[in-house]
Amino acid sequence: MKNYKRAFVQTANCVFIMLSAWALVSCSTDEIDKFDNHNYLSFQKSSMSYTFAFSADDVKSVEFDIPVAYAGRYSDADMLFSIVPVSEKSTAKEGTDYQLMDASQQVIKAGTNSGNGKIRLLRTPALKEESLKLVLAIAPNDHFLPGVADTLTVSISDQIVQPSWWDWSYSRWLGQYTKTKMLLWLEFMGVDDGSNPFDTEQYCHYVLYTGYTEPSIVYHEWVAIPKLMEFRQWLLNTKNNPMDPDLGMPVVETLGTF
Repeated sequence: MKNYKRAFVQTANCVFIMLSAWALVSCSTDEIDKFDNHNYLSFQKSSMSYTFAFSADDVKSVEFDIPVAYAGRYSDADMLFSIVPVSEKSTAKEGTDYQLMDASQQVIKAGTNSGNGKIRLLRTPALKEESLKLVLAIAPNDHFLPGVADTLTVSISDQIVQPSWWDWSYSRWLGQYTKTKMLLWLEFMGVDDGSNPFDTEQYCHYVLYTGYTEPSIVYHEWVAIPKLMEFRQWLLNTKNNPMDPDLGMPVVETLGTF
């Protein structure tokens, strides 16, 4: 009788453990499913810059594109996302230096996992003297939660200053930044608004590496480097290797390595 009771208790315990384990697995699976069903939206860059210095005098504002992306399944419908300013970290003031745009402008189209948010930057006399900082964040909504790269810093000016895109890759290729060198590079590439000539799918893409908190720009060097070599020849043959007054040397002699 005692053995029977002992066997019964052991059997009951086993059933209890199995049920408990099933419940835990079920709960965990539910949690994983819910987690996986979320779309985590990230800015594709941690910093961007815009200057009105290349714009005509009558240009008083500009719609500024902000690239975003998420990793996940494509939707068969358009999905809105939300970008909000972080006022306490910004020197730019809403209504004076920038304007938020209609929420319908912030959309990722069906069948894709990337898009551009928009914000209107305003040209003010103060930008001639100092650059302003606008910090933006991705806010949660019905479609998206903030991803790992959930903030973006935009530098706004009306001066020719070193842009955020002149990063370590540019320093490796073109050497130390100077105003003269950048203007020559933009002229050679046919860019008249001060934007990164390599910021196209032809030359680069953005990758979020494991363990990193923000996407990194990755240049297609087999396309970019031949263009940089053309730039060197253009400086020599078309521009007669002009002097860089900031460095006191001919521009070609200040370039980096390809």
